[in-house]
Amino acid sequence: MTIQKILVKNYKLLKDIVINLNPEINIFVGDNDAGKSTILEVLSILTTGKLNGYSFDRQIKANLFNKEIRDKYIEDVTSGHTPEPPRIIMEAYFNGDAQFKGSDNELSEDTAGIRVVVDLDENNSETYRHMLADGEVKDIPIELYRVSFHYFSGAPVSFRYSPFKSVYIDTSRKEYIGLVDRFVSGNITDNLTEEELTNIAIAYKASRRAFHDYEVIQKLNEVIKVNEVIYGRNVSIDLREDDVDAWKKQMSLVVDDIPFEHIGFGTQNIIKIDLALRNAEKQANVVMMEEPENNLSFSNMTHLVKHILEADGKQVFISTHSSYIANKLDLGNVILVRNGTVKQYSSLPYDTKKYFTKLPGYDTLRFVLSSRVILVEGPTDDLIIQRAYKDKYGHLPADDGIDIIAVESLAFKRFADIANLINKDVVIVTDNDGNIEKSIIKKYDGYRERKNLHFYYEIDEKLNTIEPSVLEVNCEDGQPTGVFKTIISKDGSLESRDYDGILNYMRKNKTEWALRVFEADDCIKYPQYIQNVIKYFS
Repeated sequence: MTIQKILVKNYKLLKDIVINLNPEINIFVGDNDAGKSTILEVLSILTTGKLNGYSFDRQIKANLFNKEIRDKYIEDVTSGHTPEPPRIIMEAYFNGDAQFKGSDNELSEDTAGIRVVVDLDENNSETYRHMLADGEVKDIPIELYRVSFHYFSGAPVSFRYSPFKSVYIDTSRKEYIGLVDRFVSGNITDNLTEEELTNIAIAYKASRRAFHDYEVIQKLNEVIKVNEVIYGRNVSIDLREDDVDAWKKQMSLVVDDIPFEHIGFGTQNIIKIDLALRNAEKQANVVMMEEPENNLSFSNMTHLVKHILEADGKQVFISTHSSYIANKLDLGNVILVRNGTVKQYSSLPYDTKKYFTKLPGYDTLRFVLSSRVILVEGPTDDLIIQRAYKDKYGHLPADDGIDIIAVESLAFKRFADIANLINKDVVIVTDNDGNIEKSIIKKYDGYRERKNLHFYYEIDEKLNTIEPSVLEVNCEDGQPTGVFKTIISKDGSLESRDYDGILNYMRKNKTEWALRVFEADDCIKYPQYIQNVIKYFS
């Protein structure tokens, strides 16, 4: 049983939205405060009736309502109107049994689903009208509200018997230490007999008695007995009296001889996630994860991805900023969240999805979330474009929100597929490799015609890469200028070289010469195609 889509109205950033979901893995990506966590909250409320671990119906506040809707309501009330109080509606549409089916939903579909409504309790309608008339309403009167949970059939939801059993994994929440405690307690209970448990309790009590017999404790109590009398009674100091199972509370998890509380946060997180997924394997069919990459090393992220991929029979929902996680779990499962709206990535070309799955190191999410992007083949192009931009505008591209990303030419079409899906404007700077027809015209056939993709390259085929192209415009009478040789030299080491010697050095030291240009006090000249890139952002 899987959730096919959710509908949300007036909850936080989600004013009016329908999100179609993937049957296995759903990856929510977006900037901070875009709505990713809000979507996970909605899924938690729909599948557990809880928000942040507590009953949702006990947490209704005015700030849960969409700000635009709330502000409009306040404006209407302030203007003397009598508006209908706003409602929050959440619905999960799923493939389920007849007992969950009906058409009591916003889309009037005859299907299985759960409907959650936060609205004015009909029993308080008269009270609300009087409050409006008397000018007592200044904001959404949440004290008059109720929360209802129903299936689309109209039957009330009992989450104990709900078709969905979910686990919410957020390693930043302190209560997740309970997962570790339950692991320790469960192993004690499962692996020891009643007789062995009794023997441990007896041994624990004996160790407490031994504490009383320590010489230093006896000395302390002798002094207290002589010097301290309270209401005519002798007093002493001892351990608190505990119940018979008190010893269990003193047991803790030790990892490689280090107490759990003292190991690194990354290791703590991967253990917590491990334990949560183990619980999910036994009893949950919905798994929600909030930025699971927090404090995880690359190897631990790999371990986490393996866990998720092996979660058979589970529908997984993840919010993440990690390109590695998004790429490995298939970019086709990505749902881009932006200002409370979503864009599905399921229609990405199959080859592109597989490309990033096999080569997950590409920073695809950085590309997706950047407002303006220049794709280049490597760090040499990156440094030269940055310096050219600074020479023209007096500051770096990043100061204007322009992100230069080096992705190698083989990946240009893959990133272009993503750009086409979300209609993103992208500048692509590439070498002509000495054959414009083959390396540009034919290679990017079907891409160059797109209005959102802008290709820039050297038009002289003899200048096949950025090195000869830059060198060419910094020559006089066929030889590099003294200024250029000084800029790319270290302590004048290249000043005696001719054109071929300088070009040979530049080709063998691509990043080094570009870095010297980037850091130099003096400026070089730039090829026309680089100048055109800079002009594009004017």
